[in-house]
Amino acid sequence: MFAVPSTAASEHPPRILALETSGSVCAVALVSGTHLLGEYTLDEPGIHDRMLAVLAERLLSDVGSPPLDAVAVSTGPGSFTGLRIGVAFAKGLCFARRVPLLAVPTLEACAAAAVPIARQIHDCDIAAIAAAHDELFFVKHYSANGQSLTAVEVAPATAIERRISQTTILCGSGAAAFRQGIHIPGLERLAARFVARRAAELYAAGVRHDPATVTPLYVEEFAPRHSERQLEKVYLRSLKTDDQAQ
Repeated sequence: MFAVPSTAASEHPPRILALETSGSVCAVALVSGTHLLGEYTLDEPGIHDRMLAVLAERLLSDVGSPPLDAVAVSTGPGSFTGLRIGVAFAKGLCFARRVPLLAVPTLEACAAAAVPIARQIHDCDIAAIAAAHDELFFVKHYSANGQSLTAVEVAPATAIERRISQTTILCGSGAAAFRQGIHIPGLERLAARFVARRAAELYAAGVRHDPATVTPLYVEEFAPRHSERQLEKVYLRSLKTDDQAQ
């Protein structure tokens, strides 16, 4: 178990540095409780290894280099390389500053950002979607309160479309690929502030993760470089196999 300093007597809201590297975006955000102190984002593939540390250092410097209470990182699913870079950098910060790590699943962070809106809509749900590879998407469904309804799936667009209703809020970087459902400006992307928001909720609930044991959330790839019709057949076969196993 990773020992962390007690925050019972803390005189300030927890300061959390959040990292988002699960996709093309390389982003960092700093929050104090629920207040966003600053955020820097670069949307360009292949720069995470050389720019993540630069962005984090610049952000901390610009807000006065405050001590941190935790570091949060988007743990996937997403780009294998981006996730490895983000998690490794987050671990290094935690060990160097002796603070806990908050591992935030990428789709969970997107869904948490949609919850305030979802709670105002009667009988709605949330679909967090991110591009996977070829014509596939990562998808996970949540209730209006952010409770998990399904496991993370890798599925073609046609399979996902059948589960999107008129009262489904779409969020995440893959949401724009779908025409159905409710689209909210600002939610159809990856953002460090989304990771920070969810991390603040986890921190307030007493959640802490051991930097030594946190690993990225990899979701197994299947049937690469096939047409969407072929991908859907593979997806449906996998569902049938799961049903038979149960």
